[in-house]
Amino acid sequence: MGMGIRNNTLDSEARFTTNGLRRGMMAATPFILSNGAAGLVMGVAYKGLGLKCATAVLFSTLVYSATAQAVTLGMWSPSPPVGPMIFAILLANARYLLMGAHLRQLFERLPRKMMVPILFLLADASWMMTLSDSERNGPDAGYLLGASIPMAVGWVAGTAVGYAVPMNGGGALAATTALLPVAFVVTLLPSQWRGRSAVMPWVVSAGVAVLAATLFSPNWAMLAGGASGTFLHLIEDQRA
Repeated sequence: MGMGIRNNTLDSEARFTTNGLRRGMMAATPFILSNGAAGLVMGVAYKGLGLKCATAVLFSTLVYSATAQAVTLGMWSPSPPVGPMIFAILLANARYLLMGAHLRQLFERLPRKMMVPILFLLADASWMMTLSDSERNGPDAGYLLGASIPMAVGWVAGTAVGYAVPMNGGGALAATTALLPVAFVVTLLPSQWRGRSAVMPWVVSAGVAVLAATLFSPNWAMLAGGASGTFLHLIEDQRA
């Protein structure tokens, strides 16, 4: 099954409604806990790197990408390589180009000054939920915003709580940091699962990640795996 938007959705008039905002927030409320769990792990990891609490929370707020933040964890140093880190973040978030193209089809008639602030909070799950809701109720930017807010709140608040957890630099803290990629995948997988069509991209992504970790560095495993999975999704969408 492809991720394309059906014609009846495109023919519907895009809008922003308070009812859609409420429906989106209600539907996405469980993500406060799941994103909070992943954010908590990120906060613990940032604490282990020696970042200040304000810096950790600001980074989760501005970058707002578990994939990109996990990739850059291993790149932190007393003098962080800003250029390579930005490049890694751009590659990790390349999938948002596809998401943005789909959303442009849905909300092309709405003004950009309305959509750009909403898209700042866009997440994988809120994008998929919005596509699904648009097929049933028509495109509603209020639903997209409502579905995105709980996810952002969970992620940023989880980072803050994780940083506040009283842990030492080693032991449980080090183990939690090492398990961050696994925790991220576990919390995100339910929102990404789309039936049998999702099996192959996930398998390819996992295989490439293992290969990258073996041949290069574990720091690049998630980036390489995510990029390969996204590329395969694009190929399948073109065939659909």
